[in-house]
Amino acid sequence: MRPDVDVTVSWQPFMIDPRTASEGEDYSEYCKRRWGGDGWTRSLRTAGERDGLAFANWRTWPNTLHANRLLMYAEEFGLGGEVKSVLMRMIYEEGENGSLKETVARAADEVGVPGGATHVHSDAGVEQLRAALQGAAVNGKRVSGVPYYVVNDGALDFSGAQETKQWVKIFEHFAGAGQDGSKAAAAAAGGESC
Repeated sequence: MRPDVDVTVSWQPFMIDPRTASEGEDYSEYCKRRWGGDGWTRSLRTAGERDGLAFANWRTWPNTLHANRLLMYAEEFGLGGEVKSVLMRMIYEEGENGSLKETVARAADEVGVPGGATHVHSDAGVEQLRAALQGAAVNGKRVSGVPYYVVNDGALDFSGAQETKQWVKIFEHFAGAGQDGSKAAAAAAGGESC
C-alpha cells in the first residue's frame, strides 16, 4: 500500500437479527432454526482461516444490542475498530457470549474505552442506537446486510467481504483517480458504481 494514501475506518452499528433473544441463543440451534444449518458459514470460515480467524469457538449467536451501544460510544474516542476486534475474538475464538453486558464491559475495559464499562452497564445509548439502526442508509439505499462499505465519501458503496488484494486495488485507484474513478473502482470491488 502507498504511504501517501490516507485510510480512515469508521464503524457503524448493525444488528443482523434484532429478534435474537436478549441473552443470545445457542449458535447451532439458531442456525438450524433460521437457515436449516450452518452451511452458510463455510465460506466465512474458509476466508477467516486465511487471515488467522478460525471461528474455532463460536458458541452463541449474540444479540448485539450492548455491543453496538459500546461500538457507537467507542467511535467517539476513535476506538470502534479496537472494540470490534476484541468483541470478535471474544465471541468467535473464545466462546464468550457477546449478548451479555458483562462480556461487553470486559471488552470496553480491555480496549481502554473511557467510561466504557459504565456506559455498557447503563442503558445509555439505546435510543440513539435504535435511531441509527432505523435510518441506516447510504446514498439513499437501505443497508440490509454486513459488511457494507462506503469508500471515498460515498463515491463507491457496496456490500460483501473483499480480499485484501481487492482493497489495495480500490484504494490505489482512488488515490490516483479521485472521485471520478468510482466506476473503475466498483469494477475492482466486483460491483457497480452507485
